[in-house]
Amino acid sequence: MRKLRSGLVGGLTDQAVVSFGNFALSVSMARILPVADYGFYSVGMSFLLFFNTLHQAYIVYPLSVHTASAPLPRYGHLFQWSVALTPLCALAFLPVLGAALSSMGRLSLLAPAFLALLAWQGQEVFRRGFLARGHHAQAILLDCVRYIGPLAVVLIFAGRITVAGTFLLIAAMSVIGILPLMPGLWRGASWVLRGIPQELTDHWRLAAPVIGANLLAAFTTQWFLWLLAWQHMPEKAASLVALTNVVAIASPVMLGAENILVPELARSRNRLTFAGLMRLVSRHCAICIALVAPFFLLIALYPTETLRLVYGRTTAFAMYPGALVILAGVYTCYLLSYILGATLRGYRAGAATFRMQLYPALLGITLGSWLTIRFGVEGAALAGLLAGLLRVGMGCFQVLRLRGETVPAQTALAVS
Repeated sequence: MRKLRSGLVGGLTDQAVVSFGNFALSVSMARILPVADYGFYSVGMSFLLFFNTLHQAYIVYPLSVHTASAPLPRYGHLFQWSVALTPLCALAFLPVLGAALSSMGRLSLLAPAFLALLAWQGQEVFRRGFLARGHHAQAILLDCVRYIGPLAVVLIFAGRITVAGTFLLIAAMSVIGILPLMPGLWRGASWVLRGIPQELTDHWRLAAPVIGANLLAAFTTQWFLWLLAWQHMPEKAASLVALTNVVAIASPVMLGAENILVPELARSRNRLTFAGLMRLVSRHCAICIALVAPFFLLIALYPTETLRLVYGRTTAFAMYPGALVILAGVYTCYLLSYILGATLRGYRAGAATFRMQLYPALLGITLGSWLTIRFGVEGAALAGLLAGLLRVGMGCFQVLRLRGETVPAQTALAVS
């Protein structure tokens, strides 16, 4: 019961809804679309996810940190600021999204993809705000509409689904989810527009190092996929995403742990000793590894059978069993690095978070690019594993350096 009250189960359940919806939608699209079209869909979605990580750093991260301990009136104001800043953030991404789609010859996807991006980021503001305040039931309901809704429609109309139509569907479900929440949000908010310049500055002060870290992490994650697409190999890009879908079973665990750990540390860091912090981080790592280890063991033992189970007996994706096993290692590294990164963010150690991501990104862009160009899907998987191992090592080093930010043991004993 204590674990239930702590929010860990609620946070993991919410993230399970999100990850299952994303996973099932991606698998369904892989089954429905021709391989090349699925490649273009996957690359377009990767850009939305890339921009979402930047939005998460600039808008959602300050919201999560501040609302974790904010009084109720301030909580409403933080929501209003975050919702108001989200369209400005999305507009800044529009030229980059247009250039990326144009480089693949798919500029016609710009309008539906941008609408999906804008609505998705707006929905994410509400979701993360609910999680930061421990309102898990509201977050789960909101995410059921956003993530299960598109999946249901795609399955019903499988024979008529298109890439552009799927992006519009994501936008529509995001809007449907947050629409009932909007009228009450803006009561007494006439001051919001007048204060946007100051709020932009305040967000930047807190989020700038985290934006850099998220930019490096997201860029490293997506870079190998983009290399395959820009080499005019959408089939290999589709294969990389299809393999990643399988090991992304760890996503609800690692993202759910991050969603819970950042606000938890923001509330308790002023009374945590270094030993207490280490116990907390170790406990989260142990729980998360225990949850994903059985699935990754099955993937490692039966990679070909796993791919055929997910995508069908005749799937072309089954020709990459070795890459799937390597990607299981990649996601194990992701799991650990998410917990380490969340620890640094909970302590507002933005510079340390940036350093944790810098060297893996440099490794990915240099050696990783060569491996991807030279060996295709297998090379991209190996590059991800090398970058992931380095990221975990850097994360451990930076977390150990938090000793000076924690409460001395003597002080904690005196207070208790």
